[in-house]
Amino acid sequence: MEAFDVSGEPESIQNLFGADELGQSMLLSVRLIESGVKFITVTNTGWDTHLDNFAGHKRLIPPLDNAITATLTALREKGLLERTLVIIMGEFGRTPFSQGSNGRDHNPYGYSVWLAGGGVKGGTVYGATDELGYHVTENKCDIYDLWATVLHLMGLDHEELTYRHGGRDLRLTDVHGRVIQDVIA
Repeated sequence: MEAFDVSGEPESIQNLFGADELGQSMLLSVRLIESGVKFITVTNTGWDTHLDNFAGHKRLIPPLDNAITATLTALREKGLLERTLVIIMGEFGRTPFSQGSNGRDHNPYGYSVWLAGGGVKGGTVYGATDELGYHVTENKCDIYDLWATVLHLMGLDHEELTYRHGGRDLRLTDVHGRVIQDVIA
């Protein structure tokens, strides 16, 4: 329960994370990592910008940027970043064209996932989209490849995580997935 009491954090750390809900959630995640919790999910809501993409992102990006920066800074300062895999992702990308007047629809053909720490090669960009950001044009990485890579970074072989169900061998990456070696340090 001590991990949930952030009041003992120095003022410099409190200021780094900020008082908003996301910043406090990310501060709590760092404290949970320090306490030995293995898997933590922080959800940032309000990103459904179908109707007003531009105003939504102007409102949502600054606190997200601050929370990510504070988290990576705190993990690095506490010596935890090398062993902590940080994954920043959404459910979809956004289309490069307008939905309605100034919204954006889901784009399953090209989107970004951001990894840091935990054995990831810093500064690596893997893959690219066309000039509109709509379709992948190089180094396509599907969701199976992403999770095969994450499992690998966690010390697990995704092909070994197989179980029998309904007369069929299944695994977390289904029958797909390859580890993206280019992003591993």
